[in-house]
Amino acid sequence: MIAAASAGSLLGQDAAIFDVVAMRDVKTRDLMTAARVAVFGGPGGVALLRSLRFKGHSRFPDQDGGMISATVEIRILLPDNYLRIDTAPFGRRLNGISGGTAVNLTERANGQITQDPSDMRALLFADRSQLARMMLGVAAYTSPALPVALSTRDTPQAMPGPSDPLGIDATGDHGFEGFIARLMLEPKSRTPGRVVFWDGDRTVLTTTYANRKSVGGMKAPYSIVTTAGERIVDEMLFDEVAVNPKLTKADFRR
Repeated sequence: MIAAASAGSLLGQDAAIFDVVAMRDVKTRDLMTAARVAVFGGPGGVALLRSLRFKGHSRFPDQDGGMISATVEIRILLPDNYLRIDTAPFGRRLNGISGGTAVNLTERANGQITQDPSDMRALLFADRSQLARMMLGVAAYTSPALPVALSTRDTPQAMPGPSDPLGIDATGDHGFEGFIARLMLEPKSRTPGRVVFWDGDRTVLTTTYANRKSVGGMKAPYSIVTTAGERIVDEMLFDEVAVNPKLTKADFRR
């Protein structure tokens, strides 16, 4: 459970967990504060978030352009452990990170294990970026696992998608390539609504976080859908969300 801290503790909570995050202007801090209040009931509640588990169903494209339906589980142990497991007739697909190690493989129904052929350095950056984007959208959370600068003006890099009055740009230079994403809040609730980013070929992708329900002291999204224009490229609809479940690093091993 998360007990939201009072508004007066915001700076202390930021110093404890978000000291690596540079907020470039007052509007950025105001929007991030509003988002955390909307999710947790108070700006300091995010500092008490330790882990998450999502369980439900997913859909994603296959190699022939059709859609694969699967069950999905996502485990998160902050700040740097993330594992997504999709299970379907083909077997299991694992994507994520365990600290500084990428966990990307497919376990076929016949027991054959196939490693992702991508460069390990590229995989690690991609998985860290996925975790960073997801936590921005779920909880307006940033962490030392992938430090970013947040801004609403004078963003140093070009951003995907149009600007938005409730948009917050997140950028970071992490050696392999820069992290770039734009978080947009919902106009009425001020909860994180969308994260816009580029994929590898510079296609603009939008992940929408919706159907929020109160669970464990926060309003968690039970729908996370990524689209390229009108086309769905990843859909996750959850039946169960657990806040601060008992997870250990062993839960993120292959």
